Amino acid sequence: MKKIIVLLAVITTMCSAMNCYTAPAKAIEAVTYTEYNQQKQNEKEFPDPDATYKEVTENDLVFHVYDDYAFLYDCKDHSVTEVTIPDSVQGVQVIGAVDSPFGFCRNLTTITLPDTFQYFDWFDLSCTTIVRLGSTDSDPVPSVSEIVVSETNPYYTVYNGMLYSKDMKTLVGCPPAMDIKQLRISSETERIGDYAFCCTKLETAVIPSNIKHINNSAFAGCENLVSVEIPESITSISGDMFYLCESLSEVTFNGKLERIGYGAFNECNSLTNFVIPETVNCIGANAFENSGCIENENGVHYIDKWVVGSDDDIRTAKLKDNTVGIAELSFFGKRKLEFLDIPESVKYIGDLVFTGLTGVQSTINYRCSYIGERTLVSAKTATDIYIYDSECEIFESEKTIPAVYKYSKSVDDFLQDITVTSLDDDIVTGDVVIHGYAGSTAQAYAEKYDRKFEVIEKESVSGDVNNDGKFNIADAVMLQKYLLNVPEIKLDNWKSADLCGDGRLDVFDLCMMKKMLISEK
Repeated sequence: MKKIIVLLAVITTMCSAMNCYTAPAKAIEAVTYTEYNQQKQNEKEFPDPDATYKEVTENDLVFHVYDDYAFLYDCKDHSVTEVTIPDSVQGVQVIGAVDSPFGFCRNLTTITLPDTFQYFDWFDLSCTTIVRLGSTDSDPVPSVSEIVVSETNPYYTVYNGMLYSKDMKTLVGCPPAMDIKQLRISSETERIGDYAFCCTKLETAVIPSNIKHINNSAFAGCENLVSVEIPESITSISGDMFYLCESLSEVTFNGKLERIGYGAFNECNSLTNFVIPETVNCIGANAFENSGCIENENGVHYIDKWVVGSDDDIRTAKLKDNTVGIAELSFFGKRKLEFLDIPESVKYIGDLVFTGLTGVQSTINYRCSYIGERTLVSAKTATDIYIYDSECEIFESEKTIPAVYKYSKSVDDFLQDITVTSLDDDIVTGDVVIHGYAGSTAQAYAEKYDRKFEVIEKESVSGDVNNDGKFNIADAVMLQKYLLNVPEIKLDNWKSADLCGDGRLDVFDLCMMKKMLISEK
């Protein structure tokens, strides 16, 4: 790795190369951090970071030369305007590039690739925007406007100035300084690669319906991009897809969008009007961080009926009753959070929603109908978890609900000095207590995995004859069947159905119940 400290001007740093014959650029298309990490774990790093190589410099180009191949590593001439990458060095084929070799070549406009070249990350190849930390330079702008390949190149071709895989199925990248204001993509193309349009002059992107996949960060850093139209063929917005698109103000979905990836609209300051489609069932972490459409209510960040984040210093989070979803990591690292109340209206919950790390003791009121595999797995500071749905679906694993908690008594002092290495006298630990109704799935989980359990005494709800803690049409149906002497119908809580208060159940109570149901609509 380069022995310098660098800052990438417009991208996140979660990138590396991936092998593929028809589309050698990597193909990460993840929505959540969990998916991203799984893809990275399954990805074999190439070249092997432990493999032995020698460093060779020819014509100001620095290569790492291995036994059977070589990778372009650096360019010493920072004033160069055109570069032709050779097909070999010391008799060894040059097959790829690593670590943004042209990152300091601010005047570079044209790069010619050899026929042997196939392994690289598009951003690494086209990047001319690296600045040293502490540099007095103003923000650099990308300078590469042309990529050249020969007609005999077995891996790539250039069409309308942009680099494609040889079969045209993948748009690898658009030269970042190319003069393109409206999106132009071949009708043969099915995938847009990672960072494909990073830092271009692009203003409008109407993505054609032949596109089936858009990789992570495909439009990241398009600072002039104003409007985007997503075709019905795309149901997921990949991670960081529009990260740092500061001018983006209009996004149109023509299909049934289901998932919005982590950081997808992060730093989209001009995006003040955004409606999350009702078909969305998953939102990744920080998808809308610092975007213009966030509504902050009591420290909780909302877009429509979704929670998408929270303030760093939040202590109490009682979510709105009409909340339908909580994005991944929405309360990640909120070390001061003491109370989290999740209403039963919530249908979708991302991974690791509550991750206190080191912080104060906390309580979770959980009213919705399921707890996923990774919803609460990192709730390490939660001392008490109240589960109010008697039939809550709890993922079958001893890791789903932590067995013990661990938090700091003086969290404020701890936050002021994160270099402290010994806090043994300040750390409080103990068993997590699960609270639930007798006979509930919460109790069954606690008994199966040897968790402490305390019974919640049910409050009587008027009209709740089936004793499930709420009054709805199911209670009216059960009372009607009871009054008609339907076999095997028993009322678990008959007193709640005595709405007339005369000590008996009859048709008058049923009429009263129906009036109550109508009035609630």
